[in-house]
Amino acid sequence: MHRFEPETRIDFIKDMNARGLFSSISVGVKAEEYEFVRQLAKENLTPEYVTIDIAHGHSNAVIEMIQHLKKHLPDSFVIAGNVGTPEAVRELENAGADATKVGIGPGKVCITKIKTGFGTGGWQLAALRWCAKAASKPIIADGGIRTHGDIAKSIRFGATMVMIGSLFTGHEESPGQTIEKDGKLYKEQTSAQPLNSKKAKRKMSKAKKCMWRIKAQSRIH
Repeated sequence: MHRFEPETRIDFIKDMNARGLFSSISVGVKAEEYEFVRQLAKENLTPEYVTIDIAHGHSNAVIEMIQHLKKHLPDSFVIAGNVGTPEAVRELENAGADATKVGIGPGKVCITKIKTGFGTGGWQLAALRWCAKAASKPIIADGGIRTHGDIAKSIRFGATMVMIGSLFTGHEESPGQTIEKDGKLYKEQTSAQPLNSKKAKRKMSKAKKCMWRIKAQSRIH
């Protein structure tokens, strides 16, 4: 459950627990997120996975959130990111992260590199290899996957897991609005899907958008 849907995360965890399923949520690093973590601990709600999800994860703010999570939710598997250097991987691991996400801006609709001028877009595989050599815990390759071959290369270069977005667009099950244009159906994708809150919708209005053609046999089985 994405951090852009803060009001639904607790209900999501409860629902997944009731179903006997794993729950995975993301958090930011602002003050209200610290209170959210304390609330989870108070209500004895422990998501199996918590991802600290900000554009540049090599910062004191992320390190402090890792330590806060480990203090209040010691049984949660903490994923921290996103980073692009071996120094960042080592620091986040030393702070207590159970895994790190590598990739700043290589995603199909990500605008981080455009907005900041920094990122791993264009050299994501090299950054992955660089970071994997320094890692002692799992590495998650985030972004830049355009073909199935990119998945294989990412695993070969050190990723334990690969995050994929654009390869799954254009399917019925994919998030995003279905739009008809010139008699053809398309799926709309933005850099953060799905976003429901008012704040999130303001962010979405500034986000990069792509249209993906829905093919006749596009259902995921």
